[in-house]
Amino acid sequence: MKRLETKRLVLRGLELGDLEDFYQYARKPDIGPRAGWKPHESIEQSLMILSRMIKDNEVWAITLKNRNRIIGTIGLHQRDQEDDSYREIGYVLDDIYWNQGIATEAVKRLIIHAFSDLGLKRVTCGHHPSNTASRRVIEKSGFIHTHDEKRKRTDGKEETIIMYETRGEKHV
Repeated sequence: MKRLETKRLVLRGLELGDLEDFYQYARKPDIGPRAGWKPHESIEQSLMILSRMIKDNEVWAITLKNRNRIIGTIGLHQRDQEDDSYREIGYVLDDIYWNQGIATEAVKRLIIHAFSDLGLKRVTCGHHPSNTASRRVIEKSGFIHTHDEKRKRTDGKEETIIMYETRGEKHV
């Protein structure tokens, strides 16, 4: 996994050493539900999820340049196994870092990586209808609304996700 940098951030591969910081924000009641998952109930649950993300190798740790502590994650996921020309960005950030432009900075850097380094044709991203902060990040990052779709949450409930996409020619 390529290490990516911005003015304030380092996006790097996840490590088992990230477990305590990951658990500290993943257990908060306002973090997971905005991204479609329940708050983590134990550090063991966080370890299982972190280990899976490390194995899948699609998710970067978001860290501040001056500290190597994870404050969120950002992923570039292949949702359609038969179409490898696009990926979907998903991200989550500890709430103490909200409204500082960090998510937008991370998303914009990952978009450049997707088009310049990976040669993707398009990148998609979505948010829950009530998550207006995520909508602002997506729109500030150059995405255009394409459609709404139904998805199953990790708890089995179905919900609507508002979907967007952007294409490489806008970012390279």
